[in-house]
Amino acid sequence: MREEHRTPVDVLLLLVRDERILLTLRAGDIYGSGWWALPSGRIEPNEDVVSAAVRELDEELGLTVAARDVTFAGVTHALPPDSEARLGFGFAVRRWQGEPTIREPDVCAGLCWRSPTDLPDRTLPYTREIVRLHLTGEAFSRPGWPDR
Repeated sequence: MREEHRTPVDVLLLLVRDERILLTLRAGDIYGSGWWALPSGRIEPNEDVVSAAVRELDEELGLTVAARDVTFAGVTHALPPDSEARLGFGFAVRRWQGEPTIREPDVCAGLCWRSPTDLPDRTLPYTREIVRLHLTGEAFSRPGWPDR
């Protein structure tokens, strides 16, 4: 029997306020520790990507978001040079209840609002790609994959 390949699926969330987006400083024993990233996470079994976005914003930042306020921003099938391939669904969120608060201090050391055109130098490429798709209106990308 043939073994199936499984690619991790993530949601990356662009919280937009006053033309700025929220970034999280990754910390602890996780990929990208010390780098800035969008709030994000993997989808769980039997969970769709919008439900995952709503759940992640609650778990990571204590925000209440309605599914109708989660807007598609783009998807990337990334092949980083130092990690396995991933599918990342980007979503923009402009309405929520609550104020972003670090709820997982073991994996998040800070928050900052930045212009999407002026990201910190140490911003994860995965985050940069979703931000780029959001800014350009492109729906899809495949960075790191060879052209064939």
